[in-house]
Amino acid sequence: MGSNHLTYQVPSSIITFFRQQAEQKIATEGWGKQGRNVATKIDNFVHCWITEEAFKQILIQQRVWFRHRGLYFGDAQGAGADFIVRIDGKEVTVGLRSIAPESIEKWKTVAYPDDRFRTEQEKIADFHIVCNHADGSTRFFGVISKANLLLELEQSRVLYSPKNQEKFRIIPLGSFREDTLLSLLASMERNG
Repeated sequence: MGSNHLTYQVPSSIITFFRQQAEQKIATEGWGKQGRNVATKIDNFVHCWITEEAFKQILIQQRVWFRHRGLYFGDAQGAGADFIVRIDGKEVTVGLRSIAPESIEKWKTVAYPDDRFRTEQEKIADFHIVCNHADGSTRFFGVISKANLLLELEQSRVLYSPKNQEKFRIIPLGSFREDTLLSLLASMERNG
């Protein structure tokens, strides 16, 4: 990995708004009644939305044509792709995978939901970008195609996360390529 990572700083006012929206989402969707760790779920949504906002702003800066699901309330089935872009006249889906600092520095791995791999492969985006958020700054490390992601997931270890109360498959961070991410961004169709 190079040291010239793609980064974007999200303003604190937007982060405050995301936290309020996450608290409302958790209450509306009844996560607490399911016995889930509400504080962790709120943090997870806030991190997710911050990284999505950062990627959206990078696409806007680069004048890329895209669609974005935005702040989604409701069941996972209706959520749709994080982003849809056009490459060579074809719409492709792009998902973001935000990981914790220790995943980058200590374990050098990316966790991916086991149930998505086992039962919902049709919902896996055409490309997945791995990123990390800290204090509003999002760093984008690299990307993997769906085909390569499925190959990695097929042979990956499955671990249970007590904090998130679900199983994950573990993929090496190095499988997400920064050079491929920059090429992917360059290949996306521009507006006007």
